[in-house]
Amino acid sequence: MKKFLSYIITLCLLAIVVLMLLRNKQEINAQIEFAEQKVEAYPVKVTEVKFGTLDIKLEVPGILAPAHELMLMAETQGRIMAIYKTEGDWVNKGDAIAKVNDELMRAELMVTEANYKKAQKDLERAGTLNEGGAITQQQFEALQLNEKAANAKYITSKKRVADAIIKAPISGYINKMFLKQGGMIGAGVPACELVNIRSLKMSVKVDENNIVKISKGQLVEVKVESLKGEILNGEVISIGTKADYTLQYGIEILITENPDERLKAGMVATAIFNFPDKEDGAVISRNALTGSRAPNVFVINGNTAHLRPIKISQTDGNLIKVEGLFEGDQLVIAGQSNLSDQMKVKVIE
Repeated sequence: MKKFLSYIITLCLLAIVVLMLLRNKQEINAQIEFAEQKVEAYPVKVTEVKFGTLDIKLEVPGILAPAHELMLMAETQGRIMAIYKTEGDWVNKGDAIAKVNDELMRAELMVTEANYKKAQKDLERAGTLNEGGAITQQQFEALQLNEKAANAKYITSKKRVADAIIKAPISGYINKMFLKQGGMIGAGVPACELVNIRSLKMSVKVDENNIVKISKGQLVEVKVESLKGEILNGEVISIGTKADYTLQYGIEILITENPDERLKAGMVATAIFNFPDKEDGAVISRNALTGSRAPNVFVINGNTAHLRPIKISQTDGNLIKVEGLFEGDQLVIAGQSNLSDQMKVKVIE
């Protein structure tokens, strides 16, 4: 009896195992059949290709700097007798800033002037004597050289006296004053720093693709963030002819709109170059591109997707202007990652 029950239990277990295997096989076959089914049409979104222009704006940051600035060096040496200006003062070109003790220089000027006048008279008398043959040609030439030497010393003395007054070679503010009343100064020693911010300049750098679009005299918009984004006018005054180690070219822009001196040297600004587009072309979204090497797009004809190679001519952020498309083409803008050429598609809203 026990053997019979064991036999029955074994048969039941075998039947259960067989049923489970058959069920699993059916499920696997169903999954394989589902996976092998082909999608009749992939859903895509499209837009109509439109022609137009793509005006490009290039924004490049830079730092404002004075249009005119220099370190004024003394051209003579001596003790500072008087200082006529202080830091922060505005000086016009030619204004006196300070004076060096010129007593010895003036004494030297008197001597060289007297010697020059004497040499002139000697040469005049020698000229008359030379015409009459009273002196030799060699003596006459010696007096000519003496007159020229005396004149050179006289000119040098006058220059030294003039240099005793330190004058501004440009108009601007005295940003730094290095002179002290009663102090000594020597030739080539800094006297003061002059800065003119009534006109400013800024230097920016652009790459080779943009440098060819920029020309000297081109108008540029300059946006200054500290003035709440106010736009000022600038002009390209210099274009670099050689790239730096980063393959960037330097451009210098002049800004003359600072009569109230709101702009200060050292402020951050942005130069905006406008490159107007002159020819119409297909303007599309960058999202429509496909392909990792050459740019391609998918165009829908009926219910079929066609792979179309294109050439990019201009870019502006997410918008690009391309060649190879026609106005009115139905361009795939979503779902193209699943597509291949000649694949059936279904356009969805």
